[in-house]
Amino acid sequence: MKINFITDDEYLNHDTGPSHPENIERYKVVKSLLDNSYSNHNFIKPRAATIEELSLVHDKEYINHILNSIPLDGYFYFDPDTICSPNSLKSYLFAVGGSILAFEDILNNNYLKKNCSYFCAHRPPGHHAEISKSMGFGVFNNVAISAVNALKHPQVNKILIVDFDVHHGNGTQHFFENNPNVIYASSHQFPYYPGSGDLNETGCGNIFNCPLDANTSSKDFRLMFEMNIISKINDNFDLIYFSAGFDAHHKDPLASINLIDEDFYWVTDIVLNKFGGQVPVISVLEGGYDMEGLKNGLNNHLMALSEYIKNE
Repeated sequence: MKINFITDDEYLNHDTGPSHPENIERYKVVKSLLDNSYSNHNFIKPRAATIEELSLVHDKEYINHILNSIPLDGYFYFDPDTICSPNSLKSYLFAVGGSILAFEDILNNNYLKKNCSYFCAHRPPGHHAEISKSMGFGVFNNVAISAVNALKHPQVNKILIVDFDVHHGNGTQHFFENNPNVIYASSHQFPYYPGSGDLNETGCGNIFNCPLDANTSSKDFRLMFEMNIISKINDNFDLIYFSAGFDAHHKDPLASINLIDEDFYWVTDIVLNKFGGQVPVISVLEGGYDMEGLKNGLNNHLMALSEYIKNE
């Protein structure tokens, strides 16, 4: 089997300006890696999410606010970090719709109960987006919406979401913290933006946070991830999501965690070794703002996904 990549050049049209960390260059770096190293894999074009699909997670009043705030020219600031431009809306809708499409493709190909891999190369990221609030460069929570949609299927009873972005996925945690059918596990710099993700945030027993001090080394990251996430979760899952951010890389300018390229292979591999095997995997791009760190971290993540599907 091959990795199924869901992406589109539409993401070049979500203009945030050259000085914004979440800019068009991120997509260009990802596209170059996929074109040069993964061109023999499967590529699927995303589709736009519907209002009904956005409403699986977000308030309709908030959705309308997003839709009605797209400017005719220039930029509109949903908050100091989150910017849209005249052509941003389609990227927002493709990022959500593409994440849902990954699960639809699993169903269409009878991949439930199989170890297949999808990588959604979307922008902007979404794990900070709350039910009625934009945050952290994103307006809709791509992973949360896709996971809620997947839970509607009778064969999907338990989902694992692993978020290794350097910033805690507050939006994802808050949406699922009272849902025992979804386990959310996150490693992240703490205390740091957005301020959530402490060890004592456990939801209904389904939240597993792994807070990392500034300047955490590769070795200590691995020890803490095993201690706080891998050793504590013992469920079986029908579907695994990664919120795949690469801003814990030691070169990233927006954080202070010192992961090396190979750590992104390691974290993917250790999750799949324990919880994978006859389980589909959907990975969705989140952060990563140093271009070399993004490229090399993502490549290691994808190598682990490739190894996973060789076992099918």
